[in-house]
Amino acid sequence: MELAGKVVVVPVEWAGAAGLATAMAARGATVVLVGPDGDAAGRLAAVLEASGAGRPAVFVTDGAAGSSDAVADFVGELFRGP
Repeated sequence: MELAGKVVVVPVEWAGAAGLATAMAARGATVVLVGPDGDAAGRLAAVLEASGAGRPAVFVTDGAAGSSDAVADFVGELFRGP
């Protein structure tokens, strides 16, 4: 399945995050890594970049109320259409 032009949001604290992010990026999706641990997100982003799967976006959030809207706004800003 080709996912070019699609955005996939992956929570970095999820146990399967690395596998999911790698698989989605390999199929052409733009990956947005989210979670409270900026260091973990940065490490996973580096792995994805090193694999040649592109450069993921990273959004660090503490999960507080309103963070879902903030992630949605962030993705909207990054991937706004022409």
